[in-house]
Amino acid sequence: MRACLFVGLAFVWLGPVLALEVNLLEVDLAVAPGQVHTFTFIARNETDTPEQFTIYIGDWDRDVDGTNRFYPAGTLPRSLAPWLSVAPTSFMLGPGETREVMGTLSVPGSGVMGGTYWGIIFVQGEPRPVQHQGTTVMVTKRIGIKVYASVPPGEHAGEVRALEVRGLNPLWLRLKFANIGTLNLRAVTVEAEVYDAKGDRVVGVNLSPFPCLPGAERWVAVSTDFRPAPGVYHVLVKVDTGGDPLLAGQVPLRVRPLALVPLTGTGPVPQDLDGDGFYEDANGDGVFDGQDVALFQESWRSAGVQANGRAFDFNNDGVVDEADAAALAELLKARTP
Repeated sequence: MRACLFVGLAFVWLGPVLALEVNLLEVDLAVAPGQVHTFTFIARNETDTPEQFTIYIGDWDRDVDGTNRFYPAGTLPRSLAPWLSVAPTSFMLGPGETREVMGTLSVPGSGVMGGTYWGIIFVQGEPRPVQHQGTTVMVTKRIGIKVYASVPPGEHAGEVRALEVRGLNPLWLRLKFANIGTLNLRAVTVEAEVYDAKGDRVVGVNLSPFPCLPGAERWVAVSTDFRPAPGVYHVLVKVDTGGDPLLAGQVPLRVRPLALVPLTGTGPVPQDLDGDGFYEDANGDGVFDGQDVALFQESWRSAGVQANGRAFDFNNDGVVDEADAAALAELLKARTP
């Protein structure tokens, strides 16, 4: 079986006239034991000089935040590398020249468990010197073509493992999702809803779909523009993996009224001068200046700050700590002419 796929152009620009182009970014095949599949892609030299290119196979996955990680071929349990070969494995291209590369996927005839296997084909150029901020650095151009192969029967399954309310200004959540099946989940979607004490929906958001490999976990941020007033709320998330059933996670949310106290021990309480929910005027004198930053740096550990965390969580990460003192200093810097 021959499959030639074209899914648009990919460009990597690493400096003046340093570019590599391929016409294929991903191959996704449904396979069976004993089958052989082929596909092709085109590599193009977009530099202004002849260049040697090397083609090789590797493994990859994603970390919990969705960033790609790369490994030597055969590292991962569901590595496709033992089944995959490419030809040619190296070639020279002049400026603007192209070369067709063939990939061959040979699925073993026995001993293959069902589910998705994956790997990556790298097209890599020669190291070249590039001027960067007054320094010469060696830059290597590389583009990866991801290859997936799914063998029946595969299991389509996911799990919501955690749901955390983080910042309140505005409200955002973190969801930990796990692919506990054996099939690649190409487009996991998340819908989040917040209900008040009366059961009325006060906000709803939908995330852009994200992928998740078999056996992987993903932390996903769910952002809203909702700034909850004091009260009791219920947060519900619905996760659609593309199969049945829908998954759900929920968590209660109680937003307590502020009970501000003077951070200096006496005098006025902190103030929110611009109505954004953050009490940047730490000493309450009606002016946001360096004295507020200095006072907050000294007092962020105090009970008066920690008991009113949402007023002082300047980086909106759900905790009040040294990072908020740094965020307050940056806020002052941004507002200072």
